[in-house]
Amino acid sequence: MSKSDLETLLAFQMKSIGLPDFEREYKFHPDRKWRFDFFRDGWGIEVNGGGWNGGGHNRNPIEMGKDYEKYNAAQEMGIRVLLYTGEQVKDLSALAQIERIFK
Repeated sequence: MSKSDLETLLAFQMKSIGLPDFEREYKFHPDRKWRFDFFRDGWGIEVNGGGWNGGGHNRNPIEMGKDYEKYNAAQEMGIRVLLYTGEQVKDLSALAQIERIFK
C-alpha cells in the first residue's frame, strides 16, 4: 500500500467516525516547502509508509535527518506532531489516538 493510499485510508477512517475535517497537505513553514499530510488546531499528522512500501525515508539516514529537521522546526513553531506507520493506520491504532485527541 502506497503512502498516498495510506493517507486516503486514514482520511476515510477519520471521516467515518465523524471527526472534523483536516486540512490536507498543509504547508506550515513560511520559508520551506514542508507540508503535513493532515493539519488541524495546531496538530500536524504524518503517515510514513516508507518502511512498508520500499520508500527511502525509513532506511536512508540523510532522508531521516531531513524529516527530523522538519519535525523539529514544527515543534519549535508550537505545532504538535503525530507520526504514524502504515501498520498503525491499517490496525486502527492511529485512528484511536486521533479520535482521543480531537473528539
